[in-house]
Amino acid sequence: MLKNLCDAIKGIDDLIKVEVEGDGSISFTDEMLNVYCPRNIRGQHRKNEIKGEKGQCFGYAESTISAFITLLETFKSDGYEENLEENKLAQYAILLLSYKMNQNHNISAGINNIYNMFHTNDYWNTNYNNYIEQIKKLMDIKDVSKFYNLLKLLCDIYTELDDEATNCTNCLEEAKKFAEKYNELIEDSNNTEGSSYRKMLSALSTDYNCFKKKCNDNGCNDIPSLLSIHPTKKYVEFSVDISEATSSSSSIAGRLIPILSIFVAISLFLGIAYKYSLFGFDKRIHRQYLREKLKKIKKKMNHYI
Repeated sequence: MLKNLCDAIKGIDDLIKVEVEGDGSISFTDEMLNVYCPRNIRGQHRKNEIKGEKGQCFGYAESTISAFITLLETFKSDGYEENLEENKLAQYAILLLSYKMNQNHNISAGINNIYNMFHTNDYWNTNYNNYIEQIKKLMDIKDVSKFYNLLKLLCDIYTELDDEATNCTNCLEEAKKFAEKYNELIEDSNNTEGSSYRKMLSALSTDYNCFKKKCNDNGCNDIPSLLSIHPTKKYVEFSVDISEATSSSSSIAGRLIPILSIFVAISLFLGIAYKYSLFGFDKRIHRQYLREKLKKIKKKMNHYI
């Protein structure tokens, strides 16, 4: 499925072009991507303002969102319902959508902006609300472009790989680049338990490891491995602090145990003193004996504190 998806992503990428001129951008989108342009009342009013049928897309942003829906609906009609439910297809499509939006410098194209454009359009909100919810899930990822670059490398790998996975060595350079960039993202502070960031890493690593397994099965063991998804540095530091605290506690306990023993010894000697007094021993000798013992005990306490 991934190879087909990568072909579709490349096809849409080729149909949406952006040329940067000075501080602005000029965009070109193929009309075949306008299938899912707004067709609501607002869209119908446009027929007097522009040429074409009612519901035609206005501008680059709407055309790109229409292309995003086209991608998802195409795979849905081809029987990829299960993959859609697993969210991976939607996640990858959102990476493409965000990447294409960010190519045009004339529009604000963060995930939040894309969500608002999608959500405030009656036609899209009514008919494709499930896609809007998928976008919403990724809103905590600050730099989506890094993930798109990983997806693009992954697509290059799958496009180069033949069906029998006999030419894995041809994909080695792309695999090394993918592993390097992926491992950098692993160390990012946004890689936290339950975050969209980690879920995206998990989706990409699953497809990469599938490629690696195919290569290993065909005797190519040079494909680099990925780091396992683990807690971020701040959590590691937290665990280190706990270890240090435990070590410190052990140290304190090490000092307290002798001190407690000393107090037990004091109690013992006082008990002995009381016992001696009951049996009529000379009190003066007894007090002198205790003073000597207490001096020794005090010295020990000063040593441990």
